[in-house]
Amino acid sequence: MRRILYYSLLCLLWVSVNSCKDDEASQPPTPTFTVDRTSGLYNSTEFVFTIDQVGSNAVSLLPYGEDHPNDAGVLVPSSSFTNGKATVKFVYSKVGTFNAVVVANNHTGDGLSVKNTLSAPQAITITSNRNAITDFSFDKSTKTVIDTTAHTITVTVPFGTDLTGLKAKFTTSDFATVTVGGTAQTSGTSANNFSSPVTYAVKAQNGTTSQDWTVTVNTTPVETDHSFKSASGIIANTGDAAGRALPSSLDNTGHIIVVYDTAGVDPDDYDSVAFTFARNNSFGYVKLGTHKLSDKDTLDLSSDQTVTAVAQDSSRVDYTLAFRAAPELTVSFPALNPLVEGSNDGSFAVNLNVLTGTTVAALKPTLDFGGATIGQIKIDKGSDPAINYNAGDTVNFTKPVTFIVPVTDGGVTYNVRYTVTLTVK
Repeated sequence: MRRILYYSLLCLLWVSVNSCKDDEASQPPTPTFTVDRTSGLYNSTEFVFTIDQVGSNAVSLLPYGEDHPNDAGVLVPSSSFTNGKATVKFVYSKVGTFNAVVVANNHTGDGLSVKNTLSAPQAITITSNRNAITDFSFDKSTKTVIDTTAHTITVTVPFGTDLTGLKAKFTTSDFATVTVGGTAQTSGTSANNFSSPVTYAVKAQNGTTSQDWTVTVNTTPVETDHSFKSASGIIANTGDAAGRALPSSLDNTGHIIVVYDTAGVDPDDYDSVAFTFARNNSFGYVKLGTHKLSDKDTLDLSSDQTVTAVAQDSSRVDYTLAFRAAPELTVSFPALNPLVEGSNDGSFAVNLNVLTGTTVAALKPTLDFGGATIGQIKIDKGSDPAINYNAGDTVNFTKPVTFIVPVTDGGVTYNVRYTVTLTVK
């Protein structure tokens, strides 16, 4: 019994001693370090810190000093030390003078007691010699070219822009200051006369490195283009055809736009067509009478309309805008047995099947447009120029063939595109 009591007292004594150890951390030795330089450039110069090992729980480098413990502190693990020394490389991302220190730390296991010892500080001065302009624009500018070799900036603004009081928006190297003719500049606020080149002097934070940047502002030439890039239509009424997309024929030379549908469509569809278009200019517009058209405006095309394309220089050209029911195309191949024949399927595609073994690389089709007035038919060759097609010509149908057919109807000539596809089955 006495032996058990003896051992119990020893255990209590051991727990008591170790609890006391956890109550308060010991003061660590004073750390020391050296650094290979005491000044350098912002975001550029690499500093090499050599830290001497001391007996402590942890060692940290504070490059920005004890006043900024949360700014890029570097923990130096014990595994980093070789022969009692560890090397830390660091690049400063702030400018100023900073008192770098090394901190040795001891703490209890429960973390309630912490004691730190600081090394002697080492003053390190960081400056910036950067004096670039990295971005430059105006509210309505369309293009900026910055030449970092010649230190020139060219900005393009729309025709008609008043250059005498433009406010530039610019971005420079961090901490740099900007002047024009000795007057301090603020991005988006300072106005200057750009009728002739303007020189921006950019001085780096170090106060000694300065670079002149010459800014030239060009005005876009006035647009004189009236042409359309594309045009099409969508049936906009509430009938069965509502929402059907319609192709178009666009003639920028003859100034005719024809939106067309398949033959036999309900004439009532003509009076509600959403006209979709794009122009080959940026600043012009299109009018129908006194109304300026927007893309997908619904128009009554039960009769031909005149729309006016107005260029930026206020010159204008009238276009005839019409809706037509294109003729039905019937395609046959009389030389094939059995005869292969078919018409476009409610759109402008003719899809036909031919017997297995048929050679479709050289067939002579017969094209019938039901008596419509037809001009010179061409075959679309994609990126190559279209070629003329005449009755009796041999055509390669190994791929779908698109025929471009000029149709004259109601005093208007327009091109309809029919695609014929043969499938060997």
